[in-house]
Amino acid sequence: MTIKNDQSKFGFSLIESLVVIAIIGLLSTLSVLAINSARVKARDTKRKADLRNIKVALELYYNDNGVYPPAGGCAYGSNCYVYSTAGNNWIPALASYMPKQPLDPINNLGGPWIDGRYSYSYGNVMTNGQGYDLVGQLENPSDPDRCTLKQYRFNYINASWCGSYSGQMYAP
Repeated sequence: MTIKNDQSKFGFSLIESLVVIAIIGLLSTLSVLAINSARVKARDTKRKADLRNIKVALELYYNDNGVYPPAGGCAYGSNCYVYSTAGNNWIPALASYMPKQPLDPINNLGGPWIDGRYSYSYGNVMTNGQGYDLVGQLENPSDPDRCTLKQYRFNYINASWCGSYSGQMYAP
């Protein structure tokens, strides 16, 4: 009895290998894109939760003092802001209500009105201390809470800031 050595039954051809490599590459690319999209949405979800928590601390301060706190060293009625890039206690008056204030997940530059700048901002506290602006910038341009859909307004001057600033701003 003789045994035939049939080479065609062992291994893959070059074309089969290239097709498998191409499919793996395509699936890898799609999974990386999906992961990046999920990260953006997760950071935006955190931003919304953080700003709502800061808003609760501001309301507690208001209940105790009858006014909202000034923005750092700014006077009431001034167009002045403090930013989360200043560190964990960036709204000093809230230290007893929220000892470690949340920071934006990216927290790279102050003034979240310009695309690519991610920080939280508190300020524009009205002269009578009865209103303020608290904002952040979202990364997802199709988020349903972005400024272009909600038409947020400055409390200080009651003007829209969606047109002149990023349409991806968020206010709780």
